[in-house]
Amino acid sequence: MNRRLGTLAFRGVTAVLLGFVLLPVAVVVATSLNAAPDVVFPPDRLSLRWYRAFLFEEPEWRRAFVNSVVVAAGTAVLATLLGTAGAYGVRGLPDSRLRRAVTTVIVLPLPTPVVVLALALSVYFARIGVGSGHVAVVLGHTLVTVPFVYVVVRATLARVDWQTREAALDLGATRWQAFREAVAPQIRAGVLAAGFVAAVLSLHEFLIALFVAGVDARTLPVLEWTALRNFVDPTVSVVSTLLILLAVVLSVPVVAALGVERLAREL
Repeated sequence: MNRRLGTLAFRGVTAVLLGFVLLPVAVVVATSLNAAPDVVFPPDRLSLRWYRAFLFEEPEWRRAFVNSVVVAAGTAVLATLLGTAGAYGVRGLPDSRLRRAVTTVIVLPLPTPVVVLALALSVYFARIGVGSGHVAVVLGHTLVTVPFVYVVVRATLARVDWQTREAALDLGATRWQAFREAVAPQIRAGVLAAGFVAAVLSLHEFLIALFVAGVDARTLPVLEWTALRNFVDPTVSVVSTLLILLAVVLSVPVVAALGVERLAREL
């Protein structure tokens, strides 16, 4: 009896927490469907008017949407490559103190205020001539997402059977061949999960994009912030809904490849 009550209580608390998390999402989606030019909840009348305006009447918003997708894709690829290489390289260092020192440097952006990083990057990029285009935003987002990739891949490497790598080396494989054939298949799930995290973080990152992106490279969060300063209409809710949908769409291939339980374990 007590066990049954405990199970019911656990499910009830889980349902309450899930509802608490999903309620703001439901409000945002509902306000994006309001026919009136006001952000109100519940909506007076449902309409796709603002979605049509976003798709066919707002070239600036569409350009920002494309920018966000391009930047998220570039960030996911670059951060995954750097974070994975860093985790694998640090694991091979012989001195534990050196491993801790390198790890500290890699994860340093995590405790650093993002506004400080954004200001420093804007000054540094201007000094070296990077400009204010997509490359600058991708590099900035990579800086703040590499630590997450590094942490996820380090945790994945801790579960690798390293004897397979040693066996490959003993059989004459090069270090690259041993990594590709023996290690990569074992960490593929973790690397894929880390890339997903990097892409989602990039989609929603605001401050760095605000500081380093020029007019032609503005992402959706930056343009949304600009719109909020001037006038609030349901287009802002449409953009927020699309960002949520983008994160869901990105999760579909990852979940399909790994499964929900394995993805949760890797993260």
